[in-house]
Amino acid sequence: MNSRYTLPVLIILTMLYILIAIFYRSWVFLTASIACLSILAIGAIWKPPDFFKFKVKRYDDEIHLYEKDEVWIETEVTNEGTPIEFLEVMDESPDSTDITSGSSHSVFSIDSNETVTLRYKLSCPIRGNYTLGPVHLRYRDPMGLFSKEISISVPVEVTVLPEVENLKKTKIRPGYPKNRLGNIPSGVVGIGTEFYALREYRSGDRMHDINWKATARKLEPIINDFEGEMSGDVIIIVDGFKGSKIGTVRDNTFGATVRLAASLASSILDDRNRVGLILMGDQMSWVYPGYGRHQYYTIIDRLSQLASGGLWQIQDIQAILNNFFPNRCLIIFISPLVDPKVVESVYDLSRREYDVLVISPSPIIFEKHATDVNDPLSEKIYSLKRENIINRLRDYSIVVDWNPDEPIEIAMQEVMRYRYRR
Repeated sequence: MNSRYTLPVLIILTMLYILIAIFYRSWVFLTASIACLSILAIGAIWKPPDFFKFKVKRYDDEIHLYEKDEVWIETEVTNEGTPIEFLEVMDESPDSTDITSGSSHSVFSIDSNETVTLRYKLSCPIRGNYTLGPVHLRYRDPMGLFSKEISISVPVEVTVLPEVENLKKTKIRPGYPKNRLGNIPSGVVGIGTEFYALREYRSGDRMHDINWKATARKLEPIINDFEGEMSGDVIIIVDGFKGSKIGTVRDNTFGATVRLAASLASSILDDRNRVGLILMGDQMSWVYPGYGRHQYYTIIDRLSQLASGGLWQIQDIQAILNNFFPNRCLIIFISPLVDPKVVESVYDLSRREYDVLVISPSPIIFEKHATDVNDPLSEKIYSLKRENIINRLRDYSIVVDWNPDEPIEIAMQEVMRYRYRR
């Protein structure tokens, strides 16, 4: 029985037993009524105090972590009122999070001006923004007759960033490098680290570039020339439309797409290229190309807030690229290829002199994860449709058909080798 109904039910039973005992002159019901009165008397001793005041303190107001990471949550509760023998403390956490150690619900005996700590480890398997709290405090006597509850709002903002895979072995480099310092070999003399050729000294050359062995042989200053290294622009387009989300709440194509975009952005920025982002989800948004760690954190923050939804509009992508992004750059289109209109969009981008790379997390894998039904015929038909879309796309771009159960680097290495050979 719910504790809030215990006291009313006990009072009603006591009165009922007294009436029956008087009416029937029965000592049995009289004994029962005395027992109920005794319980009420004992419960009254443990009645909640009139002065019920607590102070709640958090160790962190804001937490940032990656998917599947764990963090300790610590909350201090200080009693500023009278001593309490039985205090329940419960910290409210979102349903999409898991508690892997400790508990967010504990019972304490706390004296005046005493502080107790609620401590538990929280796991966040799904990216996004969450709020912890409020903290619920409830006094209840041991017999469950009286209770008093208050809620104190001390929120903790938790930002769960998409998981980033290390792509050190796979270098994705734009086919149209710009005249900016980077890591892409240009094939001509310039600023770089790789030796290119020897030449005679000219006025203005640095002493640091003198080749002393060649100078000793020639008896005149000889300079090392280096191969120039450039950088390029990469635009990552994320397909987050509602129809492209296949799988369960925690394991779906949308989550895999976001994680892949974060991993690619990190790798390409580390290679000293500019990276921009176009997000197609519940809202259309974008991040203009930029360099460095600040750009990485901007991109990762946008990806963590992206929600699926909206409708597919090819014209919107074209308008954003034409008006806000540089031309002749590498476009990485990440999509499960559920909508055949993707082919039309990629074709339009390729004929505008964009270098297009399509990476597709297979929705068939997520369908298998989401259901236990084994239907080979449906799976075969679905696979043929997907294969047809991929074959059409390969006429205009390079396509990576990615099995999300494997690291993306395995799927990309052979494809990227083919791209550079081509």
